[in-house]
Amino acid sequence: MNISYNWLRTYFNKPLPKPKNLAEILTMHCFENETLTKKGNDFILGIDVLPDRAGDCLCHLGIAKECAAILDKKIIFPKITLKENKKNKAKDYLKVEIKDKNTCLRYTARILDNVQIKPSSKYIQERLIACGLTPINNVVDIANYVMLEFGQPLHAFDYQNIEGKKIIVRYANQNEKITTLSNLTYSLNDKILIIADAKKPLAIAGIKGGKDAEINNTTKTVVLESANFNAKLISQTARKINLRTDASIRFEQNLDPNLTEIAINRAAQLIQADCKAKIAEGIIDIYPNKVFPKKITLLFSELTKILGIEIKSTEVVSILKRLSIKIIKKNEGAITVEVPTYRQDILLPENLIEEIGRVYGYEKIKPELPCGHLSPVSKNKDIYWQNKTKDILKELGYTEVYNYSFIGDKEKNIFGLNPIEITNPVSNEFKYLRPELIPQLINNAKENLKTYSNFKIFELNKVFIQDLKEKKELTKLAGVVADTQKSSQKIFTTLRGELNHLFNELGIYKIDFEKENQANENALAIFVKGKKIGSFGQVSDYILDQINIKEKLFGFNINFEKVQQFCTKEKIFIPISFHPPARRDISGLISKDTQLEKIVQAILSVDKQFIKSAEIYDVYQGKNVPENQKSVSIHIVYQSNEKTLDSKSIDRLQNEVLSKLIKSFNWQPR
Repeated sequence: MNISYNWLRTYFNKPLPKPKNLAEILTMHCFENETLTKKGNDFILGIDVLPDRAGDCLCHLGIAKECAAILDKKIIFPKITLKENKKNKAKDYLKVEIKDKNTCLRYTARILDNVQIKPSSKYIQERLIACGLTPINNVVDIANYVMLEFGQPLHAFDYQNIEGKKIIVRYANQNEKITTLSNLTYSLNDKILIIADAKKPLAIAGIKGGKDAEINNTTKTVVLESANFNAKLISQTARKINLRTDASIRFEQNLDPNLTEIAINRAAQLIQADCKAKIAEGIIDIYPNKVFPKKITLLFSELTKILGIEIKSTEVVSILKRLSIKIIKKNEGAITVEVPTYRQDILLPENLIEEIGRVYGYEKIKPELPCGHLSPVSKNKDIYWQNKTKDILKELGYTEVYNYSFIGDKEKNIFGLNPIEITNPVSNEFKYLRPELIPQLINNAKENLKTYSNFKIFELNKVFIQDLKEKKELTKLAGVVADTQKSSQKIFTTLRGELNHLFNELGIYKIDFEKENQANENALAIFVKGKKIGSFGQVSDYILDQINIKEKLFGFNINFEKVQQFCTKEKIFIPISFHPPARRDISGLISKDTQLEKIVQAILSVDKQFIKSAEIYDVYQGKNVPENQKSVSIHIVYQSNEKTLDSKSIDRLQNEVLSKLIKSFNWQPR
């Protein structure tokens, strides 16, 4: 906002600091980004008024009040005296109707007769030009002048062009049109507030006047309007029609409704002085819900606590008075004040404390380090293990996803779930709280398969279940893997290895796998110390058909809260052998129903001292293999910690392994 330094000086008997110094003072105490430019014999202060102060500081008097408070000077307010023509009553000229009291908080109007339209006085024109406005005529210029002085926008209508001698504040009709003073035509709708007469729109409320009741050289009687509109409504309308004006900028900031009468009287006074107009007796004023000053009690102890310094109570009282805040009651430890209605930013004792600190001077408050005992925050184990799990999976090439906590009937029916139903769901797709993560991950996979042929995704999050006693939350870990280039057995084996790696990194070294479903070879349950913690394997063809996925998918579903019970940072140290390992591969045929994990356990049980590992690296079913069998290839590592194993020892161990497999699983070497 542009402020004229010469105009500002008229409100003070004592001289103000030089323009540059005044700009620095305002920057320090009130506003931001003050600029100073010279314009003729005047200096223009470009002030960036922040939103919380826009309601009272987008005007010269508002800035003058701030200068008076900061500099401890008395301000000279304009004296408003009117000479009304008692022969004419304002109520006889015009009637005002507000259709919706929530849109127009106050509507004030005055009637001025015998008006002579001419150029405005030189000092008014100079001040308007200095502030960036173009002079038009005395009535319009005075309305703009008062807006710049008090911050209250006004508008003047030609009384002769008001149909039915009635002002109606209403919403526009759909597709109703208005041509504004700038000769632009706008198509309105039923969300836009207008000022209208009995037949047509006269102005877009709070934004721009129309041509139909424009003040011109033939105008004799003027209806002067000073109103207060709903700030949100004006802001929405200005954006909707892409028209922001000086008036709309101010109305958007929750102006004080009590300002309308002061501003209209000031404008009427100036118009009367300029052309000896006759002011009809009385004022038309519709003010259904009056706004009264707020009362706030401030504790001096809170003031000291928040500012960090002790300010004398006498100085506190002085600062508040300089801010035009009235003292109602004062005692030893507290003070009760009445805040003027134009300071709508002061709602709480903390707001008062901020004002006191600002005027007192933040530069007087010396910075001090806070005193107190800082105790270390205890580690949240849940967050720690969850973050560690996410990091491990990301290192394995998985991508984390986040899904909504809701599912619909489709997921419920396909997966046979028993979810908790929401009382007021947003939509049918969000009808239930999810009891599992897998359904949404499979939906994610379906979308990703449109673009990618292989990917790995996971989610670690809350699910919601209901047992016989109560509803409760559980943390679960689930993932889905897709790879159209690999065989199902290869994906399954890789997934099992990745889960083994995950558990080992979490400090869980003893994991058992058991067959989850007799009909599905590629599905295993996961056990730790005899407790089932989850399962993994191939997603059933039935589910894939229901969701219309043609590719094979694999997934895992783990109760993470059970996993956390076994997680530990402790590591098992196994010394590295100085003797070389010997590696042997074996292949054979076994029944297709045989669990691969049991084969590995059987091999390791032959000699725990010398057999270090057994890893299945290939499983094949198909051509040249009987239908009820599968071909399995195993990589075995033999090693001693005490000596180098010779070939005879290795052959002996190899034969013992084969004998064990033949006896236990009817192994047929290939």
